[in-house]
Amino acid sequence: MKKGLLVLSLLMLQIMDAQNHSQHMEPLRGTEDHTPISQETIASPIIKADRIFDFSTKVEITPQNPGDKIYYMTLDAGDVNKKKKFAVYKKPFTISKTTQVQAYTERKREKSSVVTANFNRRPNYWEVTTLSKVNPQYIATGKFALIDGIRGDIDWKKGDWQGYLGQNFETVIDFQSPLQITQITSTYLQDNKSLILMPKKVEYYASMNAKDYFLLDTIENDIDPKDEKVQTKDFTTEVLPTEARYLKVKAYYVGKLPGWHQKTGGETYIFVDEISVK
Repeated sequence: MKKGLLVLSLLMLQIMDAQNHSQHMEPLRGTEDHTPISQETIASPIIKADRIFDFSTKVEITPQNPGDKIYYMTLDAGDVNKKKKFAVYKKPFTISKTTQVQAYTERKREKSSVVTANFNRRPNYWEVTTLSKVNPQYIATGKFALIDGIRGDIDWKKGDWQGYLGQNFETVIDFQSPLQITQITSTYLQDNKSLILMPKKVEYYASMNAKDYFLLDTIENDIDPKDEKVQTKDFTTEVLPTEARYLKVKAYYVGKLPGWHQKTGGETYIFVDEISVK
């Protein structure tokens, strides 16, 4: 009888030991079962063309992996109410108006994310001469950035703004022929943590000969330089119909950083973008 009890006790201990061993192993098996399978990421294609163009520009789309297939779609102002689909890209193509190009690559039924690029036809053929020295880091699209029709937004790191450090901003626009002016706007940005402040004031001048200018209006700044909000401001004026061939825009530098700023005494920027005339 005692021998039977001993055998039963040993059997129970073996069963309990097996259960404990199973409990310790189960989470490990579960982790292995749910490990995600890594997948190769498909790289988006590269879209190339002149960001600003006069009459037309050639668009070329290149896959980052030569074996990937490219699909693309173009959208312009006339496509607002049209349903457009992606088509297979075969060769470079030409655009002659402001256009957005979207594209993605595909490999073995796996698709990349869609990449978007915007290409702008110049809205006018004015000439612009900037009398201030632009900072090489902040030239936007270059010489015509101030009149190219591309308005920068508060994310100034996208590169759509021109930056002028420690100086007034001054530029002259030549309309090529006399133009009747009724409204003028120039836009500025403030991000005081990045040393970018609104100008103290902006002046607009008109001329017929690029020598004799007369003041059209002065717009004072009403945004506190202590305001840490990243923001833009249109310095807009309505004027009596005025005929002029040349427009001068002058924005006044606020000076070095005042005592309330943590970088007291440092130079500040004027960030300016689009100048428009009606």
